[in-house]
Amino acid sequence: MKILKRLVCALVFVAGGALAQAPAPVDVEQRAAVKELLDAMNFKQVLLQMAGAMTQQMPQMLDQMLDGFASKGKLTPEQKAEARKLAQQSQIGMSRQMTEMYNDPQLVQGFEDVMARAYAKHFTTAEIKATTVFYTSPVGKKALTIMPQMMQETMPEIMAMMSPRISAMMETVAGDVAAQVEKNTKAKSAPVTK
Repeated sequence: MKILKRLVCALVFVAGGALAQAPAPVDVEQRAAVKELLDAMNFKQVLLQMAGAMTQQMPQMLDQMLDGFASKGKLTPEQKAEARKLAQQSQIGMSRQMTEMYNDPQLVQGFEDVMARAYAKHFTTAEIKATTVFYTSPVGKKALTIMPQMMQETMPEIMAMMSPRISAMMETVAGDVAAQVEKNTKAKSAPVTK
């Protein structure tokens, strides 16, 4: 988990520098060509797959937040155990929220903008169109060669866009779970009246 934390910190640091620079403009023809390419690559389905992968990471992220609440004295060990149980039960809702987030037109447009800039930087409009039509051509092979580099370049921006949304969602879930645990604890310790 420490490795993941270091990776996220490094990505946020790199993204901060990348966001400080003005993005290169992409002409209308290149943007349209990249949109066609992303459609051909089933980009929106890839986003949903990313949502699924992130959903699998949610329990670990929630555990870390609950550990933070517990270390600040906001949760007893018993409350923390109950919070984990409630968090597991909320997994379905979190999965739905992740899917909704990745279906958010603004977020999809943001991803498309990032990809348009990256493709415009590395490919001509003609190459983008050729890649769309014939992915195994020499241009397609170039795309396969360049894609790891492009992912490395775009991931900091994507992570920078996602971090606030994921953090806000996780804070809400952790806060709701902590409030439910506190409510349950009070209900258990309330005197029984006859």
